[in-house]
Amino acid sequence: MKPRRTGWIENRGLTRRQVMTRGVMGLAGWMLSPIRIASAALQDDLELVSHIPQMTEREAPMLVFRDFVADPDVEVEQHIRLQLGQRKDILDLLREKIGFEKQVRLSMEDLQVRLMFVPQLQKDHAAAYHRYCQDVTDYLFEMNGMDNCYAAITSPNESYPPLSQNGISAFLVHRLAKDYRAICRFTAESGRSVKYKITGAIFSNHLGAVDLEIHSIAPGQFELSRKAFTIWQNNTKNLYTLMSIPVEETLHYQLGKATDREIAASMKNHLPENLSAVQRLAEEWMAVEESVVGGLVNRLLERYCALHHTTIPASIYGETQSAVPSLHQYRYRDRGIQLVENLGFQEALALYMESPSNFRAQLFGGQDA
Repeated sequence: MKPRRTGWIENRGLTRRQVMTRGVMGLAGWMLSPIRIASAALQDDLELVSHIPQMTEREAPMLVFRDFVADPDVEVEQHIRLQLGQRKDILDLLREKIGFEKQVRLSMEDLQVRLMFVPQLQKDHAAAYHRYCQDVTDYLFEMNGMDNCYAAITSPNESYPPLSQNGISAFLVHRLAKDYRAICRFTAESGRSVKYKITGAIFSNHLGAVDLEIHSIAPGQFELSRKAFTIWQNNTKNLYTLMSIPVEETLHYQLGKATDREIAASMKNHLPENLSAVQRLAEEWMAVEESVVGGLVNRLLERYCALHHTTIPASIYGETQSAVPSLHQYRYRDRGIQLVENLGFQEALALYMESPSNFRAQLFGGQDA
Protein backbone atom coordinates (compact mmCIF):
# COMPACT_ATOMS: atom_id res chain seq x y z
CA MET A 1 0.00 0.00 0.00
CA LYS A 2 1.24 3.48 -0.84
CA PRO A 3 1.83 6.08 1.86
CA ARG A 4 -0.68 8.88 1.78
CA ARG A 5 1.94 11.59 1.13
CA THR A 6 2.45 13.02 -2.35
CA GLY A 7 5.51 13.98 -4.36
CA TRP A 8 8.97 12.79 -3.50
CA ILE A 9 8.00 11.68 -0.02
CA GLU A 10 5.50 9.22 -1.48
CA ASN A 11 7.91 7.98 -4.13
CA ARG A 12 10.61 7.23 -1.58
CA GLY A 13 8.14 5.67 0.88
CA LEU A 14 8.98 8.12 3.67
CA THR A 15 6.72 9.83 6.15
CA ARG A 16 7.20 13.43 7.28
CA ARG A 17 8.86 12.26 10.50
CA GLN A 18 11.28 9.98 8.65
CA VAL A 19 12.18 12.79 6.23
CA MET A 20 13.00 15.05 9.19
CA THR A 21 15.12 12.32 10.79
CA ARG A 22 17.13 11.70 7.61
CA GLY A 23 17.59 15.42 7.19
CA VAL A 24 19.11 15.62 10.66
CA MET A 25 21.44 12.74 9.92
CA GLY A 26 22.65 14.25 6.65
CA LEU A 27 22.78 17.96 7.44
CA ALA A 28 23.38 17.99 11.19
CA GLY A 29 23.10 21.45 12.77
CA TRP A 30 21.72 23.12 9.61
CA MET A 31 18.42 21.28 10.20
CA LEU A 32 17.92 22.34 13.80
CA SER A 33 16.11 25.52 12.94
CA PRO A 34 13.51 23.83 10.63
CA ILE A 35 12.88 21.21 13.33
CA ARG A 36 12.20 23.90 15.90
CA ILE A 37 9.84 25.59 13.44
CA ALA A 38 8.03 22.30 12.78
CA SER A 39 7.73 21.65 16.51
CA ALA A 40 6.33 25.13 17.12
CA ALA A 41 3.82 24.66 14.29
CA LEU A 42 2.63 21.40 15.83
CA GLN A 43 2.23 23.10 19.20
CA ASP A 44 0.02 25.69 17.48
CA ASP A 45 -2.00 22.86 15.91
CA LEU A 46 -2.50 21.14 19.26
CA GLU A 47 -3.67 24.43 20.74
CA LEU A 48 -6.28 24.82 17.98
CA VAL A 49 -7.35 21.17 18.36
CA SER A 50 -7.90 21.73 22.09
CA HIS A 51 -10.55 24.36 21.27
CA ILE A 52 -12.64 22.08 19.00
CA PRO A 53 -14.64 20.42 21.83
CA GLN A 54 -15.79 23.89 22.95
CA MET A 55 -17.32 24.75 19.58
CA THR A 56 -21.05 24.80 18.84
CA GLU A 57 -22.58 21.64 17.45
CA ARG A 58 -23.98 22.04 13.91
CA GLU A 59 -26.60 20.16 11.87
CA ALA A 60 -25.95 21.83 8.50
CA PRO A 61 -24.99 21.92 5.74
CA MET A 62 -25.87 18.26 5.19
CA LEU A 63 -23.96 16.61 2.33
CA VAL A 64 -24.24 13.11 0.85
CA PHE A 65 -21.35 10.75 1.51
CA ARG A 66 -22.90 7.68 -0.13
CA ASP A 67 -26.34 6.87 -1.58
CA PHE A 68 -28.58 4.11 -0.23
CA VAL A 69 -26.99 0.66 -0.24
CA ALA A 70 -27.78 -2.58 1.56
CA ASP A 71 -25.93 -2.18 4.85
CA PRO A 72 -26.22 -4.34 8.01
CA ASP A 73 -25.62 -1.25 10.14
CA VAL A 74 -25.77 -2.33 13.79
CA GLU A 75 -26.32 1.19 15.11
CA VAL A 76 -29.30 1.76 12.81
CA GLU A 77 -30.80 -1.65 13.59
CA GLN A 78 -30.51 -1.04 17.34
CA HIS A 79 -32.19 2.35 16.89
CA ILE A 80 -35.08 0.81 14.93
CA ARG A 81 -35.62 -1.91 17.53
CA LEU A 82 -35.59 0.60 20.38
CA GLN A 83 -37.97 2.99 18.66
CA LEU A 84 -40.45 0.31 17.62
CA GLY A 85 -40.46 -1.17 21.11
CA GLN A 86 -41.61 2.19 22.46
CA ARG A 87 -44.37 2.80 19.89
CA LYS A 88 -47.66 1.76 21.51
CA ASP A 89 -49.60 2.62 18.34
CA ILE A 90 -47.53 0.18 16.28
CA LEU A 91 -47.75 -2.54 18.94
CA ASP A 92 -51.55 -2.15 19.08
CA LEU A 93 -51.70 -2.40 15.29
CA LEU A 94 -49.55 -5.54 15.32
CA ARG A 95 -51.72 -7.09 18.01
CA GLU A 96 -54.73 -6.49 15.78
CA LYS A 97 -53.00 -7.82 12.65
CA ILE A 98 -51.26 -10.97 13.90
CA GLY A 99 -52.75 -11.42 17.38
CA PHE A 100 -49.58 -11.73 19.44
CA GLU A 101 -50.11 -12.11 23.19
CA LYS A 102 -46.97 -11.18 25.16
CA GLN A 103 -44.10 -11.00 22.70
CA VAL A 104 -43.57 -10.27 19.05
CA ARG A 105 -40.34 -11.13 17.23
CA LEU A 106 -38.76 -8.56 14.92
CA SER A 107 -36.48 -9.58 12.08
CA MET A 108 -34.83 -7.22 9.61
CA GLU A 109 -35.39 -8.56 6.11
CA ASP A 110 -33.80 -5.62 4.32
CA LEU A 111 -31.91 -2.59 5.58
CA GLN A 112 -30.59 0.16 3.34
CA VAL A 113 -28.58 3.11 4.64
CA ARG A 114 -27.53 6.38 3.07
CA LEU A 115 -24.60 8.14 4.73
CA MET A 116 -24.71 11.93 5.11
CA PHE A 117 -22.23 14.28 6.75
CA VAL A 118 -21.84 17.78 8.10
CA PRO A 119 -18.38 19.02 7.03
CA GLN A 120 -15.79 20.67 9.24
CA LEU A 121 -16.21 24.33 8.31
CA GLN A 122 -13.85 26.07 10.75
CA LYS A 123 -10.91 26.43 8.36
CA ASP A 124 -8.03 26.86 10.81
CA HIS A 125 -9.29 24.30 13.32
CA ALA A 126 -10.16 21.76 10.63
CA ALA A 127 -6.70 22.10 9.07
CA ALA A 128 -5.04 21.74 12.49
CA TYR A 129 -7.00 18.58 13.29
CA HIS A 130 -6.20 17.20 9.84
CA ARG A 131 -2.47 17.73 10.43
CA TYR A 132 -2.74 16.23 13.91
CA CYS A 133 -4.42 13.09 12.53
CA GLN A 134 -1.66 12.72 9.96
CA ASP A 135 1.09 13.28 12.51
CA VAL A 136 -0.23 10.99 15.24
CA THR A 137 -0.91 8.13 12.79
CA ASP A 138 2.61 8.58 11.36
CA TYR A 139 3.90 8.33 14.92
CA LEU A 140 1.94 5.11 15.47
CA PHE A 141 3.13 3.51 12.23
CA GLU A 142 6.77 4.38 12.83
CA MET A 143 6.83 3.48 16.50
CA ASN A 144 5.61 -0.04 15.72
CA GLY A 145 7.08 -0.61 12.28
CA MET A 146 3.57 -0.89 10.84
CA ASP A 147 2.73 -0.38 7.19
CA ASN A 148 0.88 2.84 6.50
CA CYS A 149 -2.60 1.55 5.65
CA TYR A 150 -4.03 4.92 4.57
CA ALA A 151 -4.20 5.99 0.96
CA ALA A 152 -5.55 9.36 2.11
CA ILE A 153 -6.81 11.30 5.13
CA THR A 154 -9.07 14.10 3.92
CA SER A 155 -11.64 16.64 5.12
CA PRO A 156 -14.39 16.60 2.45
CA ASN A 157 -16.48 19.71 1.78
CA GLU A 158 -18.52 18.39 -1.15
CA SER A 159 -20.95 15.49 -1.60
CA TYR A 160 -19.73 12.09 -2.76
CA PRO A 161 -16.06 12.34 -1.74
CA PRO A 162 -14.08 9.79 -3.76
CA LEU A 163 -12.81 6.57 -2.20
CA SER A 164 -9.27 5.49 -2.90
CA GLN A 165 -8.79 2.36 -4.95
CA ASN A 166 -5.50 1.57 -3.22
CA GLY A 167 -5.64 1.49 0.56
CA ILE A 168 -7.97 2.88 3.19
CA SER A 169 -9.59 6.32 3.02
CA ALA A 170 -10.17 8.25 6.26
CA PHE A 171 -12.63 11.15 6.16
CA LEU A 172 -12.71 13.89 8.80
CA VAL A 173 -16.19 15.37 9.29
CA HIS A 174 -18.08 17.34 11.92
CA ARG A 175 -21.04 14.93 12.15
CA LEU A 176 -22.19 11.74 10.46
CA ALA A 177 -25.88 11.06 9.78
CA LYS A 178 -27.64 7.94 8.54
CA ASP A 179 -30.86 7.87 6.52
CA TYR A 180 -32.43 4.44 6.57
CA ARG A 181 -35.24 2.42 5.03
CA ALA A 182 -35.95 -1.06 6.24
CA ILE A 183 -38.36 -3.93 5.68
CA CYS A 184 -39.22 -5.40 9.09
CA ARG A 185 -41.09 -8.64 9.70
CA PHE A 186 -43.05 -9.02 12.93
CA THR A 187 -43.91 -12.56 14.02
CA ALA A 188 -46.32 -13.57 16.79
CA GLU A 189 -46.07 -16.62 19.06
CA SER A 190 -48.48 -18.42 16.76
CA GLY A 191 -46.21 -17.99 13.75
CA ARG A 192 -48.42 -15.44 12.04
CA SER A 193 -46.40 -12.53 10.65
CA VAL A 194 -46.66 -9.23 8.84
CA LYS A 195 -44.14 -6.95 7.09
CA TYR A 196 -43.78 -3.18 7.44
CA LYS A 197 -41.57 -0.60 5.74
CA ILE A 198 -39.78 1.68 8.19
CA THR A 199 -37.95 4.90 7.26
CA GLY A 200 -36.08 7.50 9.31
CA ALA A 201 -32.76 9.17 10.04
CA ILE A 202 -30.32 9.48 12.95
CA PHE A 203 -27.07 11.20 13.78
CA SER A 204 -24.44 8.57 14.51
CA ASN A 205 -23.01 8.28 18.02
CA HIS A 206 -19.98 6.41 16.67
CA LEU A 207 -17.28 9.09 16.44
CA GLY A 208 -15.10 6.64 14.54
CA ALA A 209 -15.78 3.13 13.37
CA VAL A 210 -14.01 0.23 11.70
CA ASP A 211 -16.91 -2.18 11.34
CA LEU A 212 -16.49 -5.92 10.94
CA GLU A 213 -18.99 -7.11 8.34
CA ILE A 214 -20.11 -10.74 8.04
CA HIS A 215 -21.60 -12.14 4.83
CA SER A 216 -23.09 -15.58 4.19
CA ILE A 217 -21.49 -16.82 0.96
CA ALA A 218 -22.82 -20.41 1.07
CA PRO A 219 -24.64 -22.68 3.55
CA GLY A 220 -22.37 -22.83 6.61
CA GLN A 221 -19.75 -20.53 5.02
CA PHE A 222 -19.22 -16.93 6.04
CA GLU A 223 -16.88 -14.18 4.90
CA LEU A 224 -15.39 -11.47 7.13
CA SER A 225 -14.43 -8.02 5.85
CA ARG A 226 -13.78 -4.47 7.06
CA LYS A 227 -14.76 -1.41 5.08
CA ALA A 228 -12.00 0.31 3.12
CA PHE A 229 -13.07 3.67 4.52
CA THR A 230 -13.52 5.15 7.97
CA ILE A 231 -15.29 8.37 9.01
CA TRP A 232 -14.01 10.34 12.00
CA GLN A 233 -16.32 12.89 13.64
CA ASN A 234 -15.00 15.85 15.64
CA ASN A 235 -18.34 16.40 17.41
CA THR A 236 -17.29 15.62 20.97
CA LYS A 237 -17.03 17.65 24.16
CA ASN A 238 -14.07 15.56 25.35
CA LEU A 239 -10.57 16.42 24.14
CA TYR A 240 -9.19 13.01 25.06
CA THR A 241 -11.81 11.37 22.83
CA LEU A 242 -11.01 13.75 19.97
CA MET A 243 -7.30 12.97 20.17
CA SER A 244 -7.98 9.23 20.52
CA ILE A 245 -10.10 8.79 17.38
CA PRO A 246 -7.34 8.51 14.72
CA VAL A 247 -5.18 6.33 16.98
CA GLU A 248 -8.01 4.03 17.97
CA GLU A 249 -9.39 3.47 14.48
CA THR A 250 -5.92 2.89 13.04
CA LEU A 251 -5.26 0.26 15.70
CA HIS A 252 -8.56 -1.42 14.84
CA TYR A 253 -7.40 -1.83 11.25
CA GLN A 254 -4.04 -3.20 12.39
CA LEU A 255 -5.22 -5.49 15.21
CA GLY A 256 -8.32 -6.43 13.26
CA LYS A 257 -6.18 -8.68 11.07
CA ALA A 258 -5.45 -10.87 14.12
CA THR A 259 -9.06 -10.72 15.36
CA ASP A 260 -10.49 -11.76 12.00
CA ARG A 261 -7.94 -14.59 11.77
CA GLU A 262 -9.05 -15.81 15.21
CA ILE A 263 -12.75 -15.69 14.27
CA ALA A 264 -12.08 -17.55 11.02
CA ALA A 265 -10.16 -20.27 12.90
CA SER A 266 -13.00 -20.62 15.42
CA MET A 267 -15.53 -21.03 12.60
CA LYS A 268 -13.35 -23.64 10.93
CA ASN A 269 -12.97 -25.67 14.13
CA HIS A 270 -16.60 -25.32 15.18
CA LEU A 271 -18.93 -24.80 12.24
CA PRO A 272 -21.51 -22.16 13.20
CA GLU A 273 -25.17 -23.10 12.93
CA ASN A 274 -26.27 -19.83 11.35
CA LEU A 275 -25.43 -16.18 10.78
CA SER A 276 -26.62 -15.24 14.27
CA ALA A 277 -24.09 -17.62 15.82
CA VAL A 278 -21.28 -16.05 13.80
CA GLN A 279 -22.43 -12.58 14.81
CA ARG A 280 -22.35 -13.56 18.49
CA LEU A 281 -18.85 -15.00 18.09
CA ALA A 282 -17.65 -11.88 16.29
CA GLU A 283 -19.25 -9.57 18.84
CA GLU A 284 -17.39 -11.27 21.68
CA TRP A 285 -14.04 -11.04 19.90
CA MET A 286 -14.65 -7.40 18.96
CA ALA A 287 -15.11 -6.65 22.67
CA VAL A 288 -11.71 -8.24 23.34
CA GLU A 289 -10.20 -6.19 20.50
CA GLU A 290 -11.73 -3.04 22.02
CA SER A 291 -10.05 -3.86 25.33
CA VAL A 292 -6.51 -4.01 23.95
CA VAL A 293 -7.08 -0.99 21.72
CA GLY A 294 -8.24 1.04 24.73
CA GLY A 295 -5.03 0.26 26.61
CA LEU A 296 -2.78 0.92 23.61
CA VAL A 297 -4.42 4.28 22.91
CA ASN A 298 -3.73 5.43 26.46
CA ARG A 299 -0.07 4.47 26.33
CA LEU A 300 0.51 5.96 22.88
CA LEU A 301 -1.12 9.29 23.73
CA GLU A 302 0.99 9.46 26.89
CA ARG A 303 4.16 9.13 24.79
CA TYR A 304 2.96 11.46 22.06
CA CYS A 305 1.98 14.22 24.48
CA ALA A 306 5.24 13.86 26.41
CA LEU A 307 7.17 14.12 23.13
CA HIS A 308 5.45 17.41 22.35
CA HIS A 309 5.63 18.73 25.92
CA THR A 310 1.89 18.85 26.39
CA THR A 311 -0.36 17.31 29.03
CA ILE A 312 -2.45 14.29 28.14
CA PRO A 313 -6.06 15.48 28.46
CA ALA A 314 -7.27 12.53 30.53
CA SER A 315 -5.44 10.35 33.03
CA ILE A 316 -5.35 6.64 32.40
CA TYR A 317 -7.16 5.65 35.57
CA GLY A 318 -9.24 8.75 36.23
CA GLU A 319 -11.12 10.48 33.44
CA THR A 320 -10.65 7.90 30.68
CA GLN A 321 -13.83 6.03 31.53
CA SER A 322 -15.94 9.16 31.15
CA ALA A 323 -14.43 9.66 27.71
CA VAL A 324 -15.62 6.25 26.52
CA PRO A 325 -19.30 5.56 25.81
CA SER A 326 -20.80 3.07 28.27
CA LEU A 327 -21.71 0.61 25.53
CA HIS A 328 -21.70 -3.19 25.78
CA GLN A 329 -18.81 -3.42 23.30
CA TYR A 330 -16.57 -1.62 25.83
CA ARG A 331 -17.32 -4.02 28.68
CA TYR A 332 -13.70 -5.26 28.90
CA ARG A 333 -12.10 -1.84 28.37
CA ASP A 334 -10.93 -1.32 31.97
CA ARG A 335 -9.36 -4.79 32.06
CA GLY A 336 -7.55 -4.07 28.79
CA ILE A 337 -6.18 -0.74 30.00
CA GLN A 338 -4.78 -2.41 33.11
CA LEU A 339 -3.31 -5.38 31.20
CA VAL A 340 -1.57 -3.15 28.64
CA GLU A 341 -0.22 -1.07 31.53
CA ASN A 342 1.19 -4.24 33.12
CA LEU A 343 2.62 -5.73 29.92
CA GLY A 344 3.84 -2.58 28.19
CA PHE A 345 2.81 -1.19 24.81
CA GLN A 346 5.04 -3.25 22.50
CA GLU A 347 4.56 -6.45 24.48
CA ALA A 348 0.75 -6.16 24.52
CA LEU A 349 0.63 -5.34 20.82
CA ALA A 350 2.90 -8.25 19.90
CA LEU A 351 0.98 -10.66 22.12
CA TYR A 352 -2.36 -9.80 20.53
CA MET A 353 -1.04 -9.85 16.96
CA GLU A 354 0.49 -13.29 17.54
CA SER A 355 -2.39 -14.83 19.46
CA PRO A 356 -5.61 -13.05 20.45
CA SER A 357 -6.52 -16.20 22.41
CA ASN A 358 -3.43 -15.86 24.61
CA PHE A 359 -4.17 -12.18 25.14
CA ARG A 360 -7.75 -13.05 26.07
CA ALA A 361 -6.53 -15.66 28.57
CA GLN A 362 -4.40 -13.04 30.30
CA LEU A 363 -7.24 -10.53 30.11
CA PHE A 364 -9.45 -12.75 32.22
CA GLY A 365 -6.74 -14.42 34.26
CA GLY A 366 -8.44 -17.82 34.12
CA GLN A 367 -11.90 -16.34 34.76
CA ASP A 368 -14.78 -16.74 32.35
CA ALA A 369 -15.76 -13.73 30.25
